[in-house]
Amino acid sequence: MGRKKNTRKVFINGLKVLISIVFLYFVFRKIPFYDIAKIWSGVKLFYLFPGSLFFLASQVLSAKRLELYLKVNDFNLSFKSNLQLYFLGMFYNFFIPGGIGGDAYKIYILNKKLNWNVKKLTLSIFNDRLSGLLAICILILFFSIFLLPVQWIFIPIVLIVAGTFVAFLIIKKVFSLDRSVFFRTLFISMIIQILQVICFVLLLKSLDLNENFTVYIITFLGSSILSLISFAGIGAREFLFLQASKYFDFNTSVSVSASLLFTMITAFFSLFGLVSMFRKYSFEDKIAH
Repeated sequence: MGRKKNTRKVFINGLKVLISIVFLYFVFRKIPFYDIAKIWSGVKLFYLFPGSLFFLASQVLSAKRLELYLKVNDFNLSFKSNLQLYFLGMFYNFFIPGGIGGDAYKIYILNKKLNWNVKKLTLSIFNDRLSGLLAICILILFFSIFLLPVQWIFIPIVLIVAGTFVAFLIIKKVFSLDRSVFFRTLFISMIIQILQVICFVLLLKSLDLNENFTVYIITFLGSSILSLISFAGIGAREFLFLQASKYFDFNTSVSVSASLLFTMITAFFSLFGLVSMFRKYSFEDKIAH
């Protein structure tokens, strides 16, 4: 049974790597990497560095959100330990194709070190991911308001309110999640996504793009959902920007270049996980009291 499960994980991760390669193939066939490198040569560090810090802030806040879900299930890990574990998960997600995966590694290490219940850990991480996905959908609907004629803006507003309410009822029934926890973590998820949106806008500005941000933002948020089917989101964001350029009037080369910069920033901060990996680290003395 365990062997079949591991084989399935390897197959799924291998498929994600293949999808990323295919996406990048289509992107670079349309926009040669030489053109992207040329755009990067003029990058403005004045915007790049703050953009990177906004991304880092989003990851620290993501660790805090997971900490809240862990506490709901009576798992009291200190924030420092949770943050180190979070970056370790990022490292596994980004640099180990076909491996155990970041979320699965968190579950494994907490179960092994602290003997915490696997089912409850899985539930905590699933709710954490679900909260992030809901926040992305809400923000896509919110930003679409600025693209719609005045007579149609009620549609995304109704969908936001109704969708949030329905999502809460379903999650409450299925996972018995408290209302205060649901809305608190959803608020945190919104801030996390807004921080990443600010990061991406600053990356666009670092490449001398200063207009039509709404379309870029919606495409960027949509690419966060599409990235679930590729390895660490690599290729998926760039491919979506390439496809979106057929329907919206924006600079494809710059948007793809900014998207690749976002991927590089993600890779850089994922390396923070190496600190935990090479350290003799025990969670037993890191539990919050």
